[in-house]
Amino acid sequence: MKFFSRFALLATTATAAPVQRLFNLVTASNNSHNGLYLSTQPTSPLNSNAVFRDPANAGLFYLDNDTVRFEAQNGSPWDLALVSGSNVKGSVVVSVAPSSGSSGFGLTNGGALTTTNNAFGGWLVCENQSSASLLGLYYVNKSVDSGLPDGCDEVQLDVKFRTSP
Repeated sequence: MKFFSRFALLATTATAAPVQRLFNLVTASNNSHNGLYLSTQPTSPLNSNAVFRDPANAGLFYLDNDTVRFEAQNGSPWDLALVSGSNVKGSVVVSVAPSSGSSGFGLTNGGALTTTNNAFGGWLVCENQSSASLLGLYYVNKSVDSGLPDGCDEVQLDVKFRTSP
């Protein structure tokens, strides 16, 4: 009987999905854009802009291998993605089906979000192109230029792990 109990416990342990550590993404900088919490602003049924909101409305994210996933309320697999383009101010989206730019993310020892994307030159906080009331997350697209776009501040994007459910 003990054999079957141990076998059942082993089978349950082997099939359980790994628990993801949820976190918020928060800006760190020496300018006025310090301590902003990343969230989303829907633009279509499958896409959202990466925008900043107050902590109570912050998005929850987790790292799945080298992809940053957004913990959507409906359980859909939304990914953070860098959109390639011809502007130095590259767009960042949260999408159900990004065409590219959603892999290669990782965390530094200090807890900053980084990426191996060759076009990535740093995180930016800029006025949101679709909503003047919310600031947006962008990146320096160094495949176009490495300068800081007008109206943007460079920031670091840090992980703040969630401590309670």
